Amino acid sequence: MPYYVLERGKGELYAMNMVLSEEEARSYGHEGEVVPVKAVFVWTKPESIETFRRFLSAIRDDPDTPFRGLIQDVQAGKVNGLELTAEQLQDRLRQYARVGVVAIDPGPEQKVKKIEEFLANLPG
Repeated sequence: MPYYVLERGKGELYAMNMVLSEEEARSYGHEGEVVPVKAVFVWTKPESIETFRRFLSAIRDDPDTPFRGLIQDVQAGKVNGLELTAEQLQDRLRQYARVGVVAIDPGPEQKVKKIEEFLANLPG
């Protein structure tokens, strides 16, 4: 099963600041508070990353979007999409353990997991 990520520069996976919902924060031991984190984006199917691209295209002119930096990097050719095997993704994500979390299929239906938890459930 292929996985899709964004890469910035030479080998750096794209990670973005985000805020966990209260429910997501609660699952990581932070009761009743929102928690800022940095998350590596991972898509599990090609249609999910395509939906995300359409979403970025729809909001590209919004000056207040939290995705402004990503949109500018994409337009400047600083970000590339990569297709990885489960083994390649494991190797790459292990280098990002300090980031802490992965946003799976970013968008309205996204899930957020700790990188170690995501890797433990990754097939292969």
